[in-house]
Amino acid sequence: MKADNSKIYNADLYLRLSKEDGEVTDGSRQESNSISNQKDLIMDYMKAHPEIKVHTIRVDDGFSGVDFNRPNFQLMLEDIKKGIVDCVIVKDLSRFGRNYIEAGRYIEKIFPMLGVRFIAITDHYDSLHSEDGGSEMIIPFKNLINDAYCRDISIKIRSHLEIKRKKGDYTGAFAVYGYMKADDNKNRLVADEYAAGVVRDIYAMKLSGMSQQAIADKLNQDGILSPLEYKKSIGVNLTTVFQTGSRTKWSYVAVTRILKNETYTGVLIQGKRTTPNYKVKTRINKAESEWARVENTHDAIITRNEFELVQEILKTDTRCAPGRDAIFPLAGILFCGDCLESMVRKTIPANGENYVYYVCSRNKKQKENCSPHRIREKELNDTILYLLQDHIREVLGFEEVLQAVDAAPYMELGIAKYKDRIKKKRGELEKAERRKLNLYEDLKDGIITKKEYAQLKEEFDRQAEEAESAIHSFEAEIHLILENRGSRQEWIRRFREYKNIDRLDRNVVVSLIKQVKVYEGKRIEITWQFEDDCERYQQIAGLHEYREADEACVEVV
Repeated sequence: MKADNSKIYNADLYLRLSKEDGEVTDGSRQESNSISNQKDLIMDYMKAHPEIKVHTIRVDDGFSGVDFNRPNFQLMLEDIKKGIVDCVIVKDLSRFGRNYIEAGRYIEKIFPMLGVRFIAITDHYDSLHSEDGGSEMIIPFKNLINDAYCRDISIKIRSHLEIKRKKGDYTGAFAVYGYMKADDNKNRLVADEYAAGVVRDIYAMKLSGMSQQAIADKLNQDGILSPLEYKKSIGVNLTTVFQTGSRTKWSYVAVTRILKNETYTGVLIQGKRTTPNYKVKTRINKAESEWARVENTHDAIITRNEFELVQEILKTDTRCAPGRDAIFPLAGILFCGDCLESMVRKTIPANGENYVYYVCSRNKKQKENCSPHRIREKELNDTILYLLQDHIREVLGFEEVLQAVDAAPYMELGIAKYKDRIKKKRGELEKAERRKLNLYEDLKDGIITKKEYAQLKEEFDRQAEEAESAIHSFEAEIHLILENRGSRQEWIRRFREYKNIDRLDRNVVVSLIKQVKVYEGKRIEITWQFEDDCERYQQIAGLHEYREADEACVEVV
């Protein structure tokens, strides 16, 4: 662009400061990049250039230089397109942008094409005189350096956040409903007792059989503020894409989100989503194996047992019947034993009473494909309750034996056995490593050839690998023994909770029953929760009783 000393330019002064720039620890760097200092520097420059008149000052405070879709930058482009502005002034190229390709496109193509004069003061660049000093060759390199700086900052921030997540530090901008950030540590969650109480109520209502919509309606009727409104009420400035002008209320989605959030059990799961790189801001989901999951990072609001039980309920929930807030106890788990289609609940009024029964849904739709398998609700519930009570007595009957197993010497003997094997394999591993060292000395001394060295080294490597593999296997066996000893307490606790049940409800059904099948002739088959655990520990209990009986016989003899 050639100089025209008689031309008057109308300029937009563009100022930008990103969050990353604001967090720079070097005080002089932060101060020099501040909005006020950028403005002062540009206004001082204007004193020596009377041919430039200020149209307006455009400021993007808190916006990254990588993305040019900044609100005030876009307004400046509108000024240019309308012909109101024909000059853009910035403190330096990094304030204009840090995207090498985009910055170059504006400076080298778009602005010249639109007749816009571009000035970067501290980089000594003025497109009006750019051909005189060869600055057109320097500008691309400076833009590239600014781009590289932004890339480096992005990598450091990502790495820093990942380290914090793996340590169990909370990195979210806002605490999840039910918690708040600790006063002395913004990376640690502490319970917000009021909101935590609401969360407990939500889980309790779900466990009692209420649907998510019924829970939401109940909360709204009671005047309980929704998570968004509650955060506003305590002074948290939170905005979301779901906001409307009216006050937000509890909804099916809000309740479901709380019921599925594992954070309430004291587990912190972060890093579920990311962006491809520092230039692309579209968020993508990460594989579950890449999530940062840390146990016991904060106090639990909901027990692990309650959370898992609710997840089971959510899997089997079906819609509520008209006029009901709660789900029927057997909804979602009752099936025809022959065609495996669901059984549907029917109500027939007769003689002033309602008779309720279940029938095969396939027979109801296509009568020739399956028999009705009709069974009265009361008869079905009574039978299931009897079988359930019997099953609970059976499980609790061998719990005492299992407690004896935990204290029995043979449990410790099993662990000792694997420890002895680990010790032996460690010796084999050390022996193989020593042989490899000696082998190298033999090669240096010329005792063996390179071919012999390679063959023998391969054999010793194989021995070491086999020993390491065996050690890992034995350590896993010890872990399994210890884990089984403690983990069964959780599922047996469920049986203890329902030791004295006298009626069926949604809670007990989902907690202890996976599936109920009704066959022709009203034969009922139940698939229990924890069936594999029951069988495994029943075998352990049986083996223990057999050993005791065998030892008693030996003593008599």
